[in-house]
Amino acid sequence: MILFFILLQILPEKEFIVYETDDKGKIGTMEITSEKDSLGYYVIYRWEKILEVVLDSLDMSTLYVKKTTGDKVELEISKEKDFKVNLRGRRHTYRDVGAVYDRHAIEFALRGFKYSKDFKQTIRFHVPEFMIVNAELKVIGEETVSGPIGEILCWKIELKPKVLFFSWKFYFWIEEDYPYRFIRYEDSSGDHSIMLIEYKQ
Repeated sequence: MILFFILLQILPEKEFIVYETDDKGKIGTMEITSEKDSLGYYVIYRWEKILEVVLDSLDMSTLYVKKTTGDKVELEISKEKDFKVNLRGRRHTYRDVGAVYDRHAIEFALRGFKYSKDFKQTIRFHVPEFMIVNAELKVIGEETVSGPIGEILCWKIELKPKVLFFSWKFYFWIEEDYPYRFIRYEDSSGDHSIMLIEYKQ
């Protein structure tokens, strides 16, 4: 088990967020609403699918995920002591794994981490189609991102799952100042990207 301590930042109580998505040249939009209470952050993503997520307010780890297309449930995850996954009818239970960060809401969870220029952390990262793996999370620079909502100074974060025979790398630009918005995403292939285009509290 990976033991670690993460300093967290407090996010807004309520948000409405819109992103432009680019999936190999296919442009779309994704709307996100979030609300915080004493138990955690409740986040709903809407595009051609609906993704419902609950994140622990203490460490931003995944407590619940439900992904649906129409009335069909594609994925459901629940975390109490064990981390239980139901992916298209295939069930798996990971026992006593501690804090786990599912890939579907990793960008929202990353907003809560308190970064510095020398930030580096190993987390437990869940890829439903694969397994729970260790992933290295680190700051690789500071960049100003220009987009529809203006110029935003960001930490550039690299997420690298530690998986044999794969060299996945994912990049996230997280706003340095409050409200610590997730501004931009790209994968190492350059085929997929996300950009913040609207934000309200």
